[in-house]
Amino acid sequence: MLKKLIRESKKLKSVSRLFVDRPNGYDFDLPDNILLFTRGGLSRAAAQGAIHHRHLLNLNLGAPCELLLDGHRFHLETGGMFLIYPYENHLFMHTDEQVFRLMITFEVKRSDILPERRSCAALNEDSARLAFELLRAYRNNAEKWDQTLLLTLLLSRFRQDTQKDAAAPPIPEEGGSLAPRIVRHITNHLDGELGLEHLSKLFHISRSHLRRRFQEETGISLGAYIRRSRITRAMYYLCREERNIGEIAELCGYSSIQAFSRAFRKEAGTTPLAHRAKQIALRKIRMLKS
Repeated sequence: MLKKLIRESKKLKSVSRLFVDRPNGYDFDLPDNILLFTRGGLSRAAAQGAIHHRHLLNLNLGAPCELLLDGHRFHLETGGMFLIYPYENHLFMHTDEQVFRLMITFEVKRSDILPERRSCAALNEDSARLAFELLRAYRNNAEKWDQTLLLTLLLSRFRQDTQKDAAAPPIPEEGGSLAPRIVRHITNHLDGELGLEHLSKLFHISRSHLRRRFQEETGISLGAYIRRSRITRAMYYLCREERNIGEIAELCGYSSIQAFSRAFRKEAGTTPLAHRAKQIALRKIRMLKS
């Protein structure tokens, strides 16, 4: 079944836009806005980590590879599944031309069907079959509900397998990392002071050493990580209508609406108000279609 899954995966067409239909935000309990694509070969030397609002299920179908996730290094074996949660900074590192990964990215509200963070499970006959059926349904443009059902079953199988294998040793992880502690602080204090001087004093390390260590461990600069994290959180709030723009700016660490709007336009290519209006319009279209 694993060989059939690999053959079917290699038939996928390359995609230029990874976030179609609903670029940010969703309003559906089970997995929705599903997108499948593959990655393989050697990594680009200058590749940087990515941060986004979607879940990303990685199926390692070729040679083993490395994953940097919020400053932690994981070794992903052949035939393994690993789920990346929204807003986690991730970078896959390919050091073997035989690396081949099937990526399933989606949006979901419910957490009870998902495995715990940082958990891994091996593809078995059942999970490989579900992945194969999902892949075939996706390639044949099957009904969205059929794809949702298959992915829900695959995630549920993944969750069950990680629970059964709870006594297994964890995925090897690099110890002594500084970045995870910095990431935790940033995530918990996006509405506060996150300047380089402040962080260097907080973590008792020089500014230059802090910048270098964070870049080495995560694949992204500290400044870029903070900017992306703040704008990503702003997108989350903008997709909902509970807070006004001024409140969102304050929650994301901006001193004024003007500063927030400038940063948002630079990172997202549009204004906060335009982004919110687009999400409201998309929500109305979905309601009409349902």
